Amino acid sequence: MPIHIEELDSSAREENPTIILGKNILIKIVEDPNKQAFLKNRLVKKLLSIPDLCNDDTRKLIDNLLVHEAYLTAPSFAQTLMQHRDKLEDLAASSQWFMQALAPLMKSKMWKALEKSAQQTVEDDEKLLKKEDLRADLLRRVKGQINKKNLQKLEKELISIDKQIEGKTGISLTEPSVLFMCSKCKSILFENEISNKKCLSCNRKITEENVQRIPIIKVPLEIRQVWQSNLWFEAYFANLLRKLGCKTWVGVHAMGVSGILHEVDVLAIRNGTIIVCECKTGKVSRNDVFNFCTKVSDLKSHISILALIGELPEPETREFVRKNPAIIRLESMGQMSEVAILDDLKNRLSIKA
Repeated sequence: MPIHIEELDSSAREENPTIILGKNILIKIVEDPNKQAFLKNRLVKKLLSIPDLCNDDTRKLIDNLLVHEAYLTAPSFAQTLMQHRDKLEDLAASSQWFMQALAPLMKSKMWKALEKSAQQTVEDDEKLLKKEDLRADLLRRVKGQINKKNLQKLEKELISIDKQIEGKTGISLTEPSVLFMCSKCKSILFENEISNKKCLSCNRKITEENVQRIPIIKVPLEIRQVWQSNLWFEAYFANLLRKLGCKTWVGVHAMGVSGILHEVDVLAIRNGTIIVCECKTGKVSRNDVFNFCTKVSDLKSHISILALIGELPEPETREFVRKNPAIIRLESMGQMSEVAILDDLKNRLSIKA
């Protein structure tokens, strides 16, 4: 049957949609070009190539690596406040941002010591606060100043964690980089300060000649960004489906029969069968499951998969999913090897070896 498309406006050209057409099925898929380009990034592909990436042990190592790296390269808290001072005018809007700005400091050992001290006696509190080296380091970070000796110690810890990751996966996630420091006030500079030629702390003019450079080891920004989002798991799970002969789309919007565009983590096709997948790395609520079921119904998919690093919240929700034959419940993937996950998917999708 020939299909004629009549464009009503420029939005059709901007979306560049894919149309899935079958018997009683018509699905319009709209991809995010920025997201697709991001997944094609060399460093992101390097991360996604790690075998058993969703395994608990592997993920804990990567989480630990990023925590150390965030503390190692934490920008000046004072600078962050000044850079976003316009946001402070709206207290309601700035509260969430304020916590994000505080996050690097909350990774510090001294911060953890202070949290711990709040739950202990006064005597224990005094012992913790006598750790002058930790307290001094925290104060330096508030001012944007980092002790070079402590910086080297943190870098060694970062390298040690990365070597554990490389030993387990065969892939290193760090690269040589550099921190820029104001030679006058010794504050760590943001990248945009280098381009703007101005230190936000002391207002000194920054030039290529007077800026101080500190060689360090860092986790590339692209790896940090994809890991801190759910996108890495979506892309990893799509890769597993491709190994089983599926064609996949990651992080797209698909239009249901209601005319509503739904966010779909992974959409796949195999031998004319449409598979819609929901990928969750964190806790899953009952509403998450019900919303997914509504989405699946509107999209008229043949099979749906709940791919979970952990488990469903309670027995009632698990029983609800169990009674729905169109939903494949793939729980506790963090405790499974990639081979085991593929074998489980083969059985669930009735794929012959």
